[in-house]
Amino acid sequence: SGVATEGYVPIRRRWAAGDSVKMQLDMAPQVLEANVRVVENNGRAAVQRGPLVYCLEGLDQKSGVSLNDVTLTAAADGGFTESFEKDLLEGVIVLRHDGAAVQTSASRKALYFPANTTPNKSSKISLTFIPYYAWNNRQPTEMLVWTPLLRS
Repeated sequence: SGVATEGYVPIRRRWAAGDSVKMQLDMAPQVLEANVRVVENNGRAAVQRGPLVYCLEGLDQKSGVSLNDVTLTAAADGGFTESFEKDLLEGVIVLRHDGAAVQTSASRKALYFPANTTPNKSSKISLTFIPYYAWNNRQPTEMLVWTPLLRS
């Protein structure tokens, strides 16, 4: 048995037929942020469960909500619910988390507008995340890994 160093666990031993390795991973979902130098991901977060990254697909979200208009609500306690969906994508763990759908005000739809323009409104929704490896296996739809993060 070895000690993890920089993401690797060395196992040094003389192997014999029938030997096995048991690995136990922390599979609690977590919200991750990127370093501020990753400009494209500023203000955004990704969801990870154990070694798996998760994503949003448009067809799993509330009808009529575009992924361009959703935000993930940061929760101190994690805030995830997990369920095994045996009939979805040949069986996957689905994660759900609170989020918001933003309704852009008419005055903010212009390319440029005054900073004091009427703010956007938002409504609470539940976001549904699937494992990233399983996306694009049903029908064409939007997909998002790095989701805008709303701090409460």
